[in-house]
Amino acid sequence: MATGEDRAQWEKNLDYYIQGVNGEIGQGYDFTIVCNSKRFVVAVWPGPLPDDQTTSLLSRYSKAVLADDEEEIQNVQDKIDDIIYEAGWQRFARLAPAIENGSPRSPIDLHSRLNPETFYFRLVIDGENTDIVQESPPPPKFRPFHLDIKFESNLPRYSAREVFVAKKLPGTGFIAKVSVNGQDMCCKVGTPIYGKAVQREYECLQKIAVSKHASSIRAPKLIGFIFDDDGGIIGILEEFIPHARTLGRMEGIQAISGGRRRKWAEQIRQSIDLLHEIGVVWGDGKPDNILINSETDDSCLVDFGGSFTDGWVDVELKETCRGDEQAVKKIIDFLAIDELLEC
Repeated sequence: MATGEDRAQWEKNLDYYIQGVNGEIGQGYDFTIVCNSKRFVVAVWPGPLPDDQTTSLLSRYSKAVLADDEEEIQNVQDKIDDIIYEAGWQRFARLAPAIENGSPRSPIDLHSRLNPETFYFRLVIDGENTDIVQESPPPPKFRPFHLDIKFESNLPRYSAREVFVAKKLPGTGFIAKVSVNGQDMCCKVGTPIYGKAVQREYECLQKIAVSKHASSIRAPKLIGFIFDDDGGIIGILEEFIPHARTLGRMEGIQAISGGRRRKWAEQIRQSIDLLHEIGVVWGDGKPDNILINSETDDSCLVDFGGSFTDGWVDVELKETCRGDEQAVKKIIDFLAIDELLEC
């Protein structure tokens, strides 16, 4: 039996993240976890009683999905992931041993990252005992996500085997810093559950690209598309914005010079005005969806996947111009500018 020392040693170089969650609202969900380049699909089903831990969490998760509440979705997803991890870490460690520190790592192409060796489990809770039980691979439940290209485009298309993953980035679905022909880019790949966010991002960035304000709107440029072995477009490539952290994660915001904060506020205000002029709504406006370019010190709006975050945009205003306006006012308040810009 593995010991606490074994666990600590395995976790030293652990690469672990949730790749996606698929399922039917009100039913069970499959949590797809990537651990040290291996994939684990863990089925989580409601328990027999309404007050069972998994039943309660899955009910909250379904309600959050229906409400499109990304913050609550992430909170519940993290709680379920904690249960899975504690129940299954020994099996994960056996099937996906860590790469020793200093061992050479070959670059992993996106196709391999999205299609690793896969193991299937089911979460089982019996009183205070929690475990994961290995199962046979089930038949496919969902059709793969394919982007709907709505506009004629001369943008290049790259095979997922030509795209090399440098770093997984936080966010819903699969978002990563990648390298294509030696150029850093950001890739966003859709899933059956989260495909609409990638679809919306593509449509927004495409509208920006063909507009008269393309050079003035501070948002990532759409660079190309990613196709998989079946020929379907599974994701987009966009400009990678070099940054240390998001605006929302910057420490001591009031200690930053007023001139820099005012510049960012003006840039954000201008970009939102121009977006609305061309019929594009940012959507999930908040400081965590603003990057400060570490090379130019300019602000950049990111995440055009839609939805909203409680505390920044009211649910009834999500994905509307009024919702964007509400978010901008709160962002300017967050920047603590003495004389607020007119909104």
